[in-house]
Amino acid sequence: MNQIEDLSDVWDNGLISPASLEVEEVQQFKKATGADKVVGARWSFGRKVIEVPFYVTLLRDKSGVVHFGDEGITSRKIFVRNADGSVRTVIAVPKLSDASMPEKGYLCLPPSSAHWGGIEWGCEGNDGNTDYLFEFDWNSGQLLRYVRPPLPW
Repeated sequence: MNQIEDLSDVWDNGLISPASLEVEEVQQFKKATGADKVVGARWSFGRKVIEVPFYVTLLRDKSGVVHFGDEGITSRKIFVRNADGSVRTVIAVPKLSDASMPEKGYLCLPPSSAHWGGIEWGCEGNDGNTDYLFEFDWNSGQLLRYVRPPLPW
């Protein structure tokens, strides 16, 4: 399987930086260049350069990326793209119980720094009723498992 190489962030002033910058390096980059926010991503796949107008997270196996929809963090969906830029699957806030209200929930981009219930590469979110750590199959979008965080979150 081909993998993504040279993942970079595209900034609002048109400049490009490695996507792997640490927080302090990001602050230095912004100060030195006048950049304010990431507005896209660029990577190499085979002999092609792929660019998308989204901030992305690289999947652990480097076979694709995850990003919010056009609405940003309020979209209630995250998209998984293949290394060639095509959409692999779309993941929506799951309905876990009668109390769930997915239209009021949210999903964060993985990976979460939380690792409860054996979930190592999950995403934090809320089903519109309760906070959870979700684990999805990043190929199919299927919800594999979820766990409520210990309180306080």
